[in-house]
This record gives sequence, structure tokens and C-alpha cells, in this order.
Amino acid sequence: MSYFQTKRAMTTHLLNNLPTGLTSDDVAFENHKFVPANKSLWLAAYFIPVSTEAMGQSASSGDENRGIFQISVFVALNNNDFDKAQLDAIDELISAFKYNTQMVYNTQTVQALESTVNTGSESEAWYQRDISINYLTFSNR
Repeated sequence: MSYFQTKRAMTTHLLNNLPTGLTSDDVAFENHKFVPANKSLWLAAYFIPVSTEAMGQSASSGDENRGIFQISVFVALNNNDFDKAQLDAIDELISAFKYNTQMVYNTQTVQALESTVNTGSESEAWYQRDISINYLTFSNR
């Protein structure tokens, strides 16, 4: 399993399926400087590996890897449209990462298992909701 290839499969899929009106300049990635000034809607993406389980005892057995790809969706706090643009974007993203969606980068295939959305919260000048996409990969040792 390659963490890099798993993350790349998911980020590439995200960038190819951005909500209407957003570009790659509207997405913040981990360890990359991002300034959301003058944006009305923007995303932040986080790769969160959770577990690796052996699928056998031998060196030739594979591993099952699970984790979360989190996409935080931000809109300006106290906007006149409330959270309409945010929820529209969330609907589009959940559709792009629906159950059994397969994402591939080089030799790594990643499968989306489910997507959940949390309640909104205030984060400085932004109203934020997070989409947690549970993923599964299988890999050789």
C-alpha cells in the first residue's frame, strides 16, 4: 500500500469533481499555504489513514487499509443565503464520492465506502461543515 498513491487517487478525484463554480485555487491542502480571503466558498482536504489489517500470515499476503478523506466546506459566516451554497456543494461532493466509487492512481485502487456530514460550526469568519469519506484499499506487502 502506498499512502501517497491512496491520497493522490482521492485528491485527483476531488479535483476532477469540484462543485460548480470552484477551481483548484479554491481548495486548501495539508502542508500548503492557502489564503481564503475574498472567497465566498472554499474547501479544505485532509487525508486521515486509520488502520491496516493483515489479510494473511505469509509475506505474500495482502493488507486491508482503511481511512477517512475529509473535505471541509466553508462559506462566509452570516451570509445572506445562509448555508445554501455550502449544502449545494456538499450534495455535489457526496455524489462524486458515493458508495463503491473507485479511484485509481498508478496501481492503487481506492474504494469509497460511505460519506457522512457533520453539523455546522463557526470557524473564525467561516461557517464550516465536514464530509468524512470512509475509504478502503487492498494492497500487497
